[in-house]
Amino acid sequence: MNRTVFRQIPNGSKLLAVGNFFRAPTPSAEWRLAALFERKGQLQLQRFAKEMSCVLAVGREFLGDEGAPYRSSGFKKTVVLPAIETWRERRLGECPRLARKLAANPEISGQRCFVFEVDGLTVWLPKFELARKMFFHAAFIVRAAFAPNGLDMVFTLYREDDVVHIHTPPKTGAPSQLLKIKGYRDHFSWLLLNQDVKRSFESIWQSLNQGQERVPQGSAYARWQFDFQAPPSLAGTSMDVRGPFDPESNELLVWEIEKLQGLRFTHRGDVFFHHPALKLSVRGENTGCVPVPSGTGEVEVDADEEPTAAKEPRLIHLPVEGINFDGQLINKIAYNGERAGTHGKRVDDEHPLGGESTVFGVADPVSSGSIAPGEFQLLGDREIQQRFPERFSQLSELINQIIQESDIELLSLEVAPLPQVPRCRYHMIDDETPRCYLLARFRLENHSERYLLEIETSGNRKRMSTRIMGIKVSIEDARQCIDRILRGIVKGSLRWPSTMAKYCEPLQSVHHPKDDPSGVNQNRSADWKQRIRAALI
Repeated sequence: MNRTVFRQIPNGSKLLAVGNFFRAPTPSAEWRLAALFERKGQLQLQRFAKEMSCVLAVGREFLGDEGAPYRSSGFKKTVVLPAIETWRERRLGECPRLARKLAANPEISGQRCFVFEVDGLTVWLPKFELARKMFFHAAFIVRAAFAPNGLDMVFTLYREDDVVHIHTPPKTGAPSQLLKIKGYRDHFSWLLLNQDVKRSFESIWQSLNQGQERVPQGSAYARWQFDFQAPPSLAGTSMDVRGPFDPESNELLVWEIEKLQGLRFTHRGDVFFHHPALKLSVRGENTGCVPVPSGTGEVEVDADEEPTAAKEPRLIHLPVEGINFDGQLINKIAYNGERAGTHGKRVDDEHPLGGESTVFGVADPVSSGSIAPGEFQLLGDREIQQRFPERFSQLSELINQIIQESDIELLSLEVAPLPQVPRCRYHMIDDETPRCYLLARFRLENHSERYLLEIETSGNRKRMSTRIMGIKVSIEDARQCIDRILRGIVKGSLRWPSTMAKYCEPLQSVHHPKDDPSGVNQNRSADWKQRIRAALI
């Protein structure tokens, strides 16, 4: 399991607030971001390259531990965004939920917020956090936001009736490895083809160009309080947030947006992505940027040192940001060399690294750079389920029947390979076939959540029961808990970890139906479904 650390953030630091962007008054100077951290009871002001905007959500604690490099904090709340015209603009210092020691800092109190009411709740939403969640999921996208016509420099669109072709150049465009992740293709499609979303992104540069303070006499920097215009199509989107909440005044200050669900996508035709490095598979050829695999001991992110442009960037895997759309987006990769009509063929060109500690830079690569280039991966690969369509087909069908026949809501369903654990082989069925798990997340009628976890046991003598569980309210990061369970299953030679009871409540086992020579018969399948449904409720 990777341990990911950020060189400019001391381990054990908690982000309290984001301040101004600032830049020296020279043509070559880059915009940087000030942020206030607390570590061991002491306040520390840090300054970052703008690319670090991707991970700077207020309330996050940067642990430096194995697994997730940071964890969120604050009261959890789900909000449905009202019409944009009802939003007001205020300064953060006017928010009663802002801590006094932060409100006394003019750089923090001057930050811009959207304020709106929904069902009697007053929500203070900092503009930087909304833009971070909507747009900043890769370092190159942050750089595009701070340049005139930044998206047009990275992507070129061609239309053929209802089909859109999106081209990106080598080196200065989107890394090809990101285009292989459907979550990123979805995000880029939404960003480029929804005109109000694209205008919202471009308003960042426009606000920067118009609003940056002139360098006063005797000052070494120009300063800018982050600003942009929200797209009207956000209305109706569901937002899961964290932050301080006052039940008496019914007022919430958003620290972090954990999920945006139901984003509207207007284009209904096919979308094809083109990159010069995406070509038909050739054995031994490396194309695009390469992910840092799970066997690497440590990944260190350096936001200040300039990386070299002579190497392909490597993906830096971080916790997945929750971004969902109101429908299934149809987009594919157009590989170079393919005949018309065969778009979308998958090419596997990942090369494993050794177990050494590695340092990656996320700044703009230059020819004279001194470290390896890296790129953040913050969006998930829902396409991974399409790579294993035959796995858990019967259970997936039963889950669909359960949600259709009851008030149980399916929030997510993922099928993915078990994690690799050092000196363990149970994450593989054989030398070429990964062993998968199915994880379904449900919301019950009483608004509590349950998880269903199923492990593939092909090639193993013993079958594992299906587990239905809730995560204890004292556990802040449910995903980190799930990941720990999955690693424990591999370490335990495909047995449920005895430590699950520490994190899970309730925790129930549902036994599989017995097979007959023709497969699981219909009656036994119906009984299995009823046992699962009873355990969920």
